[in-house]
Amino acid sequence: METINRGVSKASGVRIPKQKRGIVMRQKLMDAAVELFSEKGIHKTTSKDIASRAGVSIGSFYAYFTDKRALLLEALESYLDNHFDCIWNNPNLRFDAFTRKNIRDVFANLFAAYRVAPGFHRETHVLRYSDPDVRALYDRDVARQLRHIKLVFAMFQESLTIWDRDAAALVIHSAAENIAHKAVLFGRDSDEERVLDEFSVMVFHYLTSEPNPRAVGC
Repeated sequence: METINRGVSKASGVRIPKQKRGIVMRQKLMDAAVELFSEKGIHKTTSKDIASRAGVSIGSFYAYFTDKRALLLEALESYLDNHFDCIWNNPNLRFDAFTRKNIRDVFANLFAAYRVAPGFHRETHVLRYSDPDVRALYDRDVARQLRHIKLVFAMFQESLTIWDRDAAALVIHSAAENIAHKAVLFGRDSDEERVLDEFSVMVFHYLTSEPNPRAVGC
C-alpha cells in the first residue's frame, strides 16, 4: 500500500508542460487521480494505478509529478479553486439586491460545487485534520470564502443588522459547510431543496433581524 509521505516533495526533472499535448497529459493524470481517490481512497491508490487509469506509462507519470503526494496536493488546489468559482463566479448569480432568493442562489451553488467530486472531497476533508499541507490548502480556501462573505456584507450594509461581520461570516460559513456535508456528501438528493429553502430563510432573518442588544449598548 502506497502512503502519502510527510512534506511536499521537491521537483527534480519534473516537466512543466507548455505545449497543449503536455498540458492535456498532465490534466489526464489529475483527473484519473481524482477518480481513483474517490473510488478506492487515497491511501489505497498507487501511482501505477493512476498512470494506468490515465492510459500512460509510469515513466510518463513521474515526468509530470514527483510522486502521488505532489499530484494529490495539486489536484486538491485545482479542485478548491473550481469549488470557489462554482459558488461565487457562477454567471447565473446576480447579487443586485439582498434578498432571500439571492442568498438561496449562493447556497444552491455551494451544493452544486459539492456534487462535482463528493468522494474526493470526503477523502481530502478527512486528511485536513492530520496533514498540514492539505490543511493549509483548505485553510486558504476558508479564508477567501470568509473574505467574499464579508464583501457581500459590505455591499449591502444598509440592509443588514449584524454588529460583528467577522463573527457573522464565520457563523454562516461554518453552518453552510456543515449543512452541505450532511445534505450532499452524506445525505439524500430529495432533501436538498427543502434544506436550501429553510437554510436561506434562517440566514436571511439572522442577517436582517433586530440588532443584537450589544450593538446598541443594552
